[in-house]
Amino acid sequence: MFLDEFIRDILPPSYSAPDHALATTVITSCLAIGVSMILLIGYWILTKSLESGKTILVAMGIGLFLLACVGMELRGRPLVGAWMLVVAVVVVIFASMLAYGVASSASAGYILAILLSMLCIGATESYLVTVLGCGAAFVMPMMQSKRWIPTILPYHPSHVTFDAPTLSLIYLLTAIISESWMNSIADLAPQ
Repeated sequence: MFLDEFIRDILPPSYSAPDHALATTVITSCLAIGVSMILLIGYWILTKSLESGKTILVAMGIGLFLLACVGMELRGRPLVGAWMLVVAVVVVIFASMLAYGVASSASAGYILAILLSMLCIGATESYLVTVLGCGAAFVMPMMQSKRWIPTILPYHPSHVTFDAPTLSLIYLLTAIISESWMNSIADLAPQ
């Protein structure tokens, strides 16, 4: 594939196979997230549903941060770039959950942080990211119910009784399934 060859050519030749895989995953993820933002904003512009020009400025800021993540990969700091990307995804999803509530479809995007941390950093760290997401899925709607957090979408009791446990199960399943895959791949590696 063209993208794989391109990434292979731009990465430091000193990278080990695991560092190469990590860097490729981070760079591909950054490109995919950047293109997704452009497509989503384009859709909002075409349908005249773009709520604010600030959205474009925020997307540009996120795009610059994604470039910084790629820069870490190209400068021989693959783990730093991976952590930067995971933290950025967590912050953006939590900001969306705070603004719109856990019932927003963006809450499902937290699985990206879980997958990226599992694929690029490690199982322990990924489970910590998972537990953080599960906690947020419960704490945020509880805070909404007490009117401590005003959200764009109105609070409903089902956010605590249905959305939070469902999101938590999705997050946990994502971590378990991706860890199973990572363990299977590790078993295939030559000893």
